[in-house]
Amino acid sequence: MFFHLILQNELEKGKPVKLFLFSYMRGGSSIAGELFNCDLSATMWYEPGDAFFSSYYGLYHENLPQHDLYFKNMTRRKLKSNELDAMANFYNNIFSCNYEELPPEAMAHYFLTESTAMDGYVNCMRGKRTRNININSCNKHTQSFCSRNMVETSLGAQCHSTLAAVRAIVQIHPDVRNESDLFNLIKNETDLINSSLIEPNQLIQFVRQALCVETMRSDNGKCISGAKRKCHRDKLRVVQVNRMKMEDLEPLIRDNPDSYVIHYTRDPRAVALSRYNTGVLIFDKANRSIVNEAQFICLRMREDIRQRIILEKKYPGVITHLTYERLALDPKGAAKTIYGLFNGTYPKKWNQFVAQHMYGHLESNGFGITVKNATKTANKWKLKIHKSQINRINHFCKDVIIDLGYQL
Repeated sequence: MFFHLILQNELEKGKPVKLFLFSYMRGGSSIAGELFNCDLSATMWYEPGDAFFSSYYGLYHENLPQHDLYFKNMTRRKLKSNELDAMANFYNNIFSCNYEELPPEAMAHYFLTESTAMDGYVNCMRGKRTRNININSCNKHTQSFCSRNMVETSLGAQCHSTLAAVRAIVQIHPDVRNESDLFNLIKNETDLINSSLIEPNQLIQFVRQALCVETMRSDNGKCISGAKRKCHRDKLRVVQVNRMKMEDLEPLIRDNPDSYVIHYTRDPRAVALSRYNTGVLIFDKANRSIVNEAQFICLRMREDIRQRIILEKKYPGVITHLTYERLALDPKGAAKTIYGLFNGTYPKKWNQFVAQHMYGHLESNGFGITVKNATKTANKWKLKIHKSQINRINHFCKDVIIDLGYQL
């Protein structure tokens, strides 16, 4: 009750609302994002968690959420305290519009092109950038060492500590940009050569990665002021996340009493079908099946539901559950529910968007589900998954399906 009063007090002060759209890969969150893209007084960030892990571990952005959050045997990886602290700082900087404090990877991610609020920034970058600098062009240097699934081994900690140490040297010596000179500084000012698992010939790749990131930072700085001004003006700041566990949200909720969380779910059977059809799979080809995908999804959702119930009791009024199916079948009603959380009015442009785009024939693209087929897609899984597979999925996922409000 006390936290709810704090929340109401923050709203009455007219402070910007901070909203987490907690979702799942191939769960229809791109459609929910379009609601906020229709709001001229909102800034929408699509899955910046990819940029966070890319910057923290030097990973290619092709890493899927499970590579960051799960071990190879598909059990959950408990994030280390330093990871959680860095993650909290990362999202707090986004919500506070401190874009210059973000890792350069966050401001060079292609997901920014999906955000209407970032159009000015993206256009500025396209107009002024003289180099083809992005996350992958920098992390290609460390890819052979800092690869997917290495987060579960000692190499993960080694990658992070080496990246941090080398980047610090590069930033401390802004006038030194020769690779050999920087390598000598690292030998003289750090103990990386003696204490690291990384060989000297590999360490030079980290130097190249750090130099590339600093170039990226310089490029970002040319256009960042406009994005910051837009963010500070906006009344609503939204971050969509699927590289996070529900339990990891608590410190962010606690530190941001003006924040809300939408636990945005889609029928796990539909998510499994979407992942299977698009090739965005948890398992390797040898274990590829809709049933395996669904079981993994339900394992994750089951734990998130359990943690959500705990958080709802500790922070009443903060977390709301919304399904993709409701947004697809009742887009205006769902929009009212979302904006009603913070006594807001959903944008009129959403009505136009719904009329023009929510009923059509396209099915999906590389980024997510296309909005034109939303109503058609909601129940497509019933026709595409074999009955015997549905029965097996229902047996394993029964509690999750019921808890989320779906029918067996």
